[in-house]
Amino acid sequence: MTLEILICAYNNRIENVANVLMPPMHNITYLISWQQSDDFTAPELPDALRREDVKICTLRGKGLSLNRNNAIACATGDICLIGDDDITYLPNHVPHIIEIFESHPTIDIATFKYESRNNPKQYPSYSFDLRQSAKGYYVTSFEIAFRRKSVQGVVQFNPLFGLNAPVLIDGEEGVFINDALNKGLSGFFFPYVIARHDHATTAERHASDPKHLMGNGAYIYLAYKDGTAPLRYVLFAWRSCKKNPLKFFPMLRHVLQGVKYIKKNHIPD
Repeated sequence: MTLEILICAYNNRIENVANVLMPPMHNITYLISWQQSDDFTAPELPDALRREDVKICTLRGKGLSLNRNNAIACATGDICLIGDDDITYLPNHVPHIIEIFESHPTIDIATFKYESRNNPKQYPSYSFDLRQSAKGYYVTSFEIAFRRKSVQGVVQFNPLFGLNAPVLIDGEEGVFINDALNKGLSGFFFPYVIARHDHATTAERHASDPKHLMGNGAYIYLAYKDGTAPLRYVLFAWRSCKKNPLKFFPMLRHVLQGVKYIKKNHIPD
């Protein structure tokens, strides 16, 4: 069984990707989806990326979700791990991803942990089915691994969400997992560290950005069809206002603007 790490790069960020690569390892390869804006002139590929275990796929345009979808479409590994261009992978841990999928043959998607010296994320200490998510748990994109054949051509990242999307700059990971579960895929969280990420995530950098708040409102609308969404809008706004300068009612207004936006623009599968 092979593991392919799917790394998205945008324009000159391709120069950062070499820092992400581990030393060559058996059954582990990399696919770099290099997204280039229409006004970008691509430089020569860095020599450090000219490795036998590295494959490059390119596309024009912008939007992180579109870039991730291109990576999924180009992937060939048995197991795929969503990557990023500022991650430090742990060589002694990453191969364990293959072992987990081999020992759990019915699992389509697995999510893991990362460690951070500057922005530690809190995780449950136990494994659980993503359909009955632990309280307070949320997924980050580079924690997600999946069986390629289960996802490719079945589930995509919603291009209305994510960095460089038209409006909603956050929430794409949760929507991806929610869509996968709704299509019958199975998913589990495993409390196992696979990488280090010492920088702030998108959600942390943009905590008070209206587009971040709108993204979370839109995600809640899509993910919770059990009648609890209105309460969750309020709870999210309440918890968020404790961590940034915006007050509760402006927070809630942005959350509800996201709900309105996704109701108008989302196209059901």
